[in-house]
Amino acid sequence: MSTSTPPFTPLQSAALWYELYNLEVRHWHDVNHNQGQLAHELYTEDGVFSVGETRHEGRTAIQQFYAWRRTRGARLARHLVSNLNFTVDDTGKRAQVTGVITLFAADGKPILESKPPTMIADLVNECLLGEDLKWRFKSHILVPLFRGEGQLNSAAHRKTSPT
Repeated sequence: MSTSTPPFTPLQSAALWYELYNLEVRHWHDVNHNQGQLAHELYTEDGVFSVGETRHEGRTAIQQFYAWRRTRGARLARHLVSNLNFTVDDTGKRAQVTGVITLFAADGKPILESKPPTMIADLVNECLLGEDLKWRFKSHILVPLFRGEGQLNSAAHRKTSPT
């Protein structure tokens, strides 16, 4: 991994930033509005999704996590993405992406009482460009920095999951 991006024009750099930002936003849009039913498709076959100590390895495990999440009943969540930055290796096919995720979440249906964020986390991704020219998560890691009152689904899943 190089410490800087290959020599891109400003337009190429902006287009790549958009592709990586779009991958992140599509993931959280699916989680927020579709209960994560398609989120696993945005990962490589052996991709990793991790929140703190909770780790899901492989598309199947990620799909099972979101299936479990849907069994918990009504859940309202909004994952806000900010401060996204990236570096790319010399091949242009592997990117390191960093940013911040701010999560507002609670069990129930709208309109819920407004409270401070459930979590603020650093985002650390490794993304790969596939042969089909689609970016996917090789690893999608949230490193919690601040935690509010609400229950995090990843923590609840860790308590109930045999793995």
